[in-house]
Amino acid sequence: MASTGRAINRLAFGLCVGGLVFSLTGPAAAQTATSVSLVQQDFSDCTNANVKDNGGGAPGGTVNILRNGDGTTSPKIGMSAVPSTTYHFFLKCVRVLGDITTDEDGIGQASFTLPAGAVGPVLAFDSYPEGAPAGNKFQSVQVHLP
Repeated sequence: MASTGRAINRLAFGLCVGGLVFSLTGPAAAQTATSVSLVQQDFSDCTNANVKDNGGGAPGGTVNILRNGDGTTSPKIGMSAVPSTTYHFFLKCVRVLGDITTDEDGIGQASFTLPAGAVGPVLAFDSYPEGAPAGNKFQSVQVHLP
């Protein structure tokens, strides 16, 4: 139980720090930011229209998305899932962005940058380990960017 509490505290701290990094980089007027939950759910459509917010609880996490002044988009992910597991992280129905590997407490974090024009105003993410086993897939709540 102590390990789970420590893991959740580390995840919360990492997401808070990630939010601070977003708010402190570049001129505020040139950036927009939003945050959505990462929910344990096996399937959804390409925009995750049926994924409901769970408040970023475990298992799951949070995706903080920053639209930069130069048009690039930067998702920062913090998740709590199966310990010592590599999850492929996707821009839903488009392409893999990279991998997130959880530590011995099941905490994983990663940041990616998408080029300008790569995403529209509505997008979604999903994540799962190799083989996409049922019960170990995660979907983001639908993201709406200005």
